[in-house]
Amino acid sequence: MTTGLPDQIVWVLLGLASITGQNGFSDISIEKQFKPYLLSNPLLMETTGAKFIALKDGRSVILSVASTVLKDAGPADRLRAEKVCRTKALAGIVSEKKGVQVFHTETLNEQSTVVIDENGETATSVSELLQVTKTKVEGITRDMPMVGRWRSKDGDVFYLAIGCILDQQGNTVVSGQD
Repeated sequence: MTTGLPDQIVWVLLGLASITGQNGFSDISIEKQFKPYLLSNPLLMETTGAKFIALKDGRSVILSVASTVLKDAGPADRLRAEKVCRTKALAGIVSEKKGVQVFHTETLNEQSTVVIDENGETATSVSELLQVTKTKVEGITRDMPMVGRWRSKDGDVFYLAIGCILDQQGNTVVSGQD
């Protein structure tokens, strides 16, 4: 699509649309150091899980986004949502580093009954299939501060991001609220 505008102006306009909430989110609150990474790419804000971003100067940004559906607008549910999202965000970091174990079992029970009487032979067969899939993430990671929170445009889904910026040696240089 050609707009006739220089690319820089188009990117600025897209950035302003993102910052002003035109991107499908509401109640956006993001720490200053992490705004460039989240607001410039709404997909990072919408897609849950851990993201590792390598910067040109050798530093790295670690962000982990989690979401949960809000049950109501009360403070108790907001607290529940923040706890759930923090746990999911930490699990996202661990799963990115260590991987996810997936367990899948299937149980098939078949039962056939044949009845022979004066009317002839009849048969019934019942099959029952039970499938259970479990995922497990286990490991240790450093706790990270919350660096942002927002809601879906309709307010039904709560998002929370944790993160930090690391230097070349892996030491925290920006921990969110610095």
